[in-house]
Amino acid sequence: MRKHQFILLSIILLISQNNKAQGLDKLLNVQYKPGFAILNTGDTLTGAFEFNDCEQNYRILVFIDPRNSKKAAYEPQQVKYFMLDSLTYMPKELKDGWGFVRLLLYDNLKVYLHKKFITSNIANGIENQIILEKPNGKFILVTLDRFYPFKTKVGDFFSDDPDLYEKINKGIYKNDIKDIFKISNEYNNWLRMSNR
Repeated sequence: MRKHQFILLSIILLISQNNKAQGLDKLLNVQYKPGFAILNTGDTLTGAFEFNDCEQNYRILVFIDPRNSKKAAYEPQQVKYFMLDSLTYMPKELKDGWGFVRLLLYDNLKVYLHKKFITSNIANGIENQIILEKPNGKFILVTLDRFYPFKTKVGDFFSDDPDLYEKINKGIYKNDIKDIFKISNEYNNWLRMSNR
């Protein structure tokens, strides 16, 4: 009889702990998105992932195992890439450490979106930065604001392509997302032509 009481009490305790965890997730507005992740070990995780588009989600990937609802956390160095809502995220080492960035263009020149979270005494905010990465791994962070020295920095970054360098320095291409994609396409075409 005591054994049955113990088992019943254990089940009730487990259910209440799970409900408390779900209640806390609801209170904190934790969102779960379906997707998959490929780990550097070659393992594939398929199920739900915590993703609120906040700073913590770009520093650690939290997977919820659909079989037992247990959570497991993975650092960017452990993940090859993951996909949520048809968006691909990859790990990248930046000046402030490792984090996940969203892949925008996968070609010889890769384009990523990096969300830089800014916290100060006055306010909090997000600065969207574009990462342009050459095939050799060299990359540049481009801030999409009018104070960024676009011609100088981006022009110098693409100085190996003389035509593109000239267009950037003449102001034909500006510091906006549409022109950054045009630059990326032009540079990728130049790479394909120069590798023939």
